[in-house]
Amino acid sequence: MKKIILLIIIVGGIYLLYNHFIAEPRQQLHEETANLSEAALRARQNEARQLLRIAYQKQQSYHAQHGKYTKNLDDLKVQTRGTFYKLESKSATFTNFEIRAIGNIDNDGILDVWVVDQNGNPYNLVDDVKKN
Repeated sequence: MKKIILLIIIVGGIYLLYNHFIAEPRQQLHEETANLSEAALRARQNEARQLLRIAYQKQQSYHAQHGKYTKNLDDLKVQTRGTFYKLESKSATFTNFEIRAIGNIDNDGILDVWVVDQNGNPYNLVDDVKKN
């Protein structure tokens, strides 16, 4: 009988510790990001446009010097990570390129994806704010 009571106390203690130190902080993080306004999320998307604008300018300089675009972001000497986004080079040839900024701006399962190509106009391929 004493062993059963001790087991119940230990399991109950573990359950309370889990709820207090693990489950509750996770729930708070989810609630904080869920409560971000659309305007706050759109502001975070500025980072993607800025990273892509710089990458575009570096690609144009690289093309002027080498006669082609590069897929290797290290060749561009460009910052590939921001607070919310990471740059990925998808393709590059003599005449065109595509670089993407991919990030999770609100800690959900949907990634926000921005693209810039040789035309220089960044566009939102997958809009995490709208949650298509």
